[in-house]
Amino acid sequence: AGYDETLADVNAENYTAALATANDLLNHGYRTAELAELAATAYRKSGRTQEAYNALRLAAHLNPKNEDAYIELCEMALDKDDYDLGLQIANIGISNLPASGHLYLQRGVMRAMKGQFGEAEKDFTRASELDPSEVLPDVALGLVAMQTGNLDGAVRNLRRAVARHPDNYLAQYWFSKALEHAGAAPGTKEGAEVLSALEESVRLNPNFWHSRADLGKTLLDNGKVDPAIVQLQKAADLNPTATGPLYLLAQAYRRKGDNARARQLVARVSTMQADDRDALAKTTLKNIGREGTTASPAGQVKP
Repeated sequence: AGYDETLADVNAENYTAALATANDLLNHGYRTAELAELAATAYRKSGRTQEAYNALRLAAHLNPKNEDAYIELCEMALDKDDYDLGLQIANIGISNLPASGHLYLQRGVMRAMKGQFGEAEKDFTRASELDPSEVLPDVALGLVAMQTGNLDGAVRNLRRAVARHPDNYLAQYWFSKALEHAGAAPGTKEGAEVLSALEESVRLNPNFWHSRADLGKTLLDNGKVDPAIVQLQKAADLNPTATGPLYLLAQAYRRKGDNARARQLVARVSTMQADDRDALAKTTLKNIGREGTTASPAGQVKP
């Protein structure tokens, strides 16, 4: 009954009442991993990070087989950019749950963020073997290959991700990026794959501005100026701080002969910070760790 009351207060966003009930139960001997994890949720949502961390450690102590507690602890370590702590937590989790693909995924993310790409690749491969229905390990493998310059490996891993999960916008997007950086050109088979993957990524998640921007660029490279402008303008609307879509829009308007509009856009770009592909890859890896399990077509993994 006390757990249900705590849960009801958490769902109602009444975190003060939830914590009062949870702590009263825990202090009087009703110590369960589920209750401690619920208290951690209330702490996190009320901005009390350290207390949330302590409650999750208690949950993991009370039930060493509690996968969710380890995953949440890893997410907190990612939020703090404390990859050593995250690696330590993932190792403890894997020692208690050696068949957890989710924990191998978390450990791989920590290792990738520390620059340990070889070890990260092993963890992502193991996560994919343990959870073949999950898309994130395959996407992570592709990102690691791209970061280490193994473009053939990146294309191979992301092609597999798209084949296994054709309805995942993130897999489609990074597959297009791998092909692009491997030298795909307009008018080739690979160039057609880039265009198809980006169109599918936009269809699956219209609000992911990176796919919109890259689709606009690809359309422009194929001489389709008006459709490119539509996509690039939408990307710029979705993220007004991004310079890439604006710069490409300037190119598109220049091709149409609208030099005045092109100059206006170039002037805006000159005052803004350039976008960084490597930063996006690292951010995607961190979000993979935060999500822990799935990236749905609706866009649960956010750039």
